[in-house]
This record gives sequence, structure tokens and C-alpha cells, in this order.
Amino acid sequence: MRRIIGVPTELNDKGFPAFFRGWEWKDDPADEVIIDFSRVSFIARWAITLFAAHALWLKEVRGRNVDVWIDETSEAGRFLGRLGFRGLLGKEDASTRPVLSGHMAPLTRIATSDAIPAYVDSVMKVLAIEDEEMAGAVQYSIVELLRNVVQHSRSGVGGVAFATYLPTVGMAEFVVVDAGCGIRASLRERYPELTNDLAALRWAVQPHVSGTFAPGAYQSMANNAGLGLFFIKEIVSRGCGSLFLGSGGMLADYWGNLNGTAGKQYVESRTGGWPGTFALVQLRRDKISEFGALLQRCREIAAAARKDPTEHKLDFVDGVPEIEGLTVIPVKPFEENVERAAEIREGTIIPALERDELVVLDFRGVKFATQSFAHACIYRILRDVPVALTGLTIANATPATREAIRAVAAYATVDGVPAA
Repeated sequence: MRRIIGVPTELNDKGFPAFFRGWEWKDDPADEVIIDFSRVSFIARWAITLFAAHALWLKEVRGRNVDVWIDETSEAGRFLGRLGFRGLLGKEDASTRPVLSGHMAPLTRIATSDAIPAYVDSVMKVLAIEDEEMAGAVQYSIVELLRNVVQHSRSGVGGVAFATYLPTVGMAEFVVVDAGCGIRASLRERYPELTNDLAALRWAVQPHVSGTFAPGAYQSMANNAGLGLFFIKEIVSRGCGSLFLGSGGMLADYWGNLNGTAGKQYVESRTGGWPGTFALVQLRRDKISEFGALLQRCREIAAAARKDPTEHKLDFVDGVPEIEGLTVIPVKPFEENVERAAEIREGTIIPALERDELVVLDFRGVKFATQSFAHACIYRILRDVPVALTGLTIANATPATREAIRAVAAYATVDGVPAA
């Protein structure tokens, strides 16, 4: 029995969230699987890497006979050939051999820690990034993402990586994909409160979070343990870049704005999402001025988070996530009414969190919240509800409102640990 996977005719960067929301990655019992690129007119690098990881998983984990249909006369077909898609499946020939040139490294599988240094060294030579600060940020980020794959993914095929640099626009892009257990399963043993993919994604990018050590075990960590994804998120947020991080049924989109602020949105899959984990990172040359200083700032934030984990792990987002099952509470109707805020906190928010539901406090329309009002909304939640940091999201808060909430979070802790 044969199954043909018809790849959409056009998959561009702007279409990434919509593709994630609607595409279903299947494992049918077919003996032969064909991935059909023959009608594709344009395909982005992230899509190629995802399909490559899926093809490897079908072939080596599920035991399917996997082949690829490519129109080698089309621009998309020639691009797939240059990246070595067929070669990754053991079907390489002279016409599909990957090309190490043009600031673009081909698709490569990484399955062991020993393979990471040589791969990264070769990639950096091929990308030939002329800006030393940006090159440092790119190299650091690729190494951290690959380490996550090797150490945490439990992927039967390792990870698939791709990297390119576009010198004319000063942008570097790289993708790392695995078809492993996913972030939630990787963290769940240490963090049993992570009962859904959104909570797991939120937690994974916080400082000092890892599946390899217990919460709060800062003194026993290996060097930089639990900081990889946090550092990458901070690098892109402070350097006007972007990070798409997806796992299971949830995709997180992080970016940095020109005014120095950071943005974040969530996208939920309607079809199950990606079974493993993937990361797409874009960095801009003219926005990363001093990488060493940027890393030092990240370390300072991480160190502060040891003393005050609640404040640094608050979840601020732009816009209410389009996710089923959310309890969304518009704050504007009871703005600055502390008595009503307390009633909603006790009667709605806390019971929902204790049922492992996700709660969004939507501050749309609130120009600024006083600290007293923020206290009425969230103080007892942060102090007394163990799952508050994984279940509560703050949406559409202005900078002034964020500062009020952060101030409340800072004194809602005792010796840096949420009170019991």
C-alpha cells in the first residue's frame, strides 16, 4: 500500500503559524510513503527541515519505504537538491548532492554530542558571517539547540538542522527539528504540574529549567544548565530577531521590537501539531552590537531569577491566545475595583487553576493598573496556588501595568520561593 503526501504548493515564512495550526503529521500503516514536492513553487527552509525530519522518522523509526518526488527543473526542486533532501534519506545521486556554498549549509542530521562541534564549525565557515558579534550569537544558539536535541529529545533519528545567512539583508536563519518525545514529556518527570503543551513551552524558556535536575536545585547544576532556550529567547528579543518554538500541539512566537520591547504570541494546532520539538531562529546583523555584553546581561537576569523566580516567570503575551479551553477574564469591566477583583480571583481564577485550566487575564483597554489593583488580582494566586506560574497568562498589559504586576510578584515570595 502506498501513501502520497502532497506538499502544499507554497509555504513561505508568513505562512508558518497557519501551517502549524492546520497541517497533520500522519503515520499511516502504508508500506511505502512518497513525499511529493513536484508541484511546489516555493518552500521555506523551515518547511523543508520539518518534512526532512518527518521522512527520517517514517523511514528509520516506523520502518516505511520513503521516497521523494522532486521536479528538478523547477526552482523549488533545485533548491531541495542543493539542500540534499534525497541524500538525507540515503537516496543521493550526482544531481541531488548537497552544495556547501552561497552562505547556506545543507540539511544535516545530528545524533550525538560528539558530532556537534564539527558540524557547527563547518556551518560557520559556510555561512561566512562577516560580523563577529552576530557570528557569535548564531554559533551559540545553534550549539544550544543541538545540545537540547541530543540530551533531551529521545529522538530515534537525532535532529535535523539547516542554516543560512543572507548578507544582503543581514539576516541569519537556522532551524533545528527532532521527532522525539517533545518538551512536555522531557520536563514532566521534574515538573509534574506541566499538564499541557502550552505550560511546557512557557516553562522551557525560563531560566534554570531543565529536565535533568529538580526545580530549585541551582547549586548542583552543570555549567549553564537550564539556560539554553532562555538565552536564545533573550538574544532574539533584545536583538530584534525572532524565535518560533513548537512542540506537541503548541507553537510559541517570540520576537524583539525596534523600540526595545519584546513580543510573544501562542498558536494552537487543530490537528495535533508536531510530535517532537522544533525551533526556527532568525537574527539580524545590525541589531546585535556586543554579543559578549548581551550574554552577560542574560547571565545577570538568570542570576536574579534564582532569588526571585516568580517575577521572571510571569507570562506576558500580546493578544489573547487562540486556544481552546481557556478561561479568559477581561479586566476592563472591573478596572480598579479591588473588591470585585478579589471576588473574581477567589470565585473564578483560583478554582480554574486548581482544575489545571489555563487562565488569561486580559488587560486590553486598561492604560495602567495601580499596584493595589494588581495586588487584588494576583497576589494570593502567586503566593498560594502552586500551578500559578504555569497556568496564568497576562495579556495586552501596557508597560505601566506590567511594572505594577512585577512589583506584586516580587513581594509575593518569601526568600525567593512562593509561600506554601
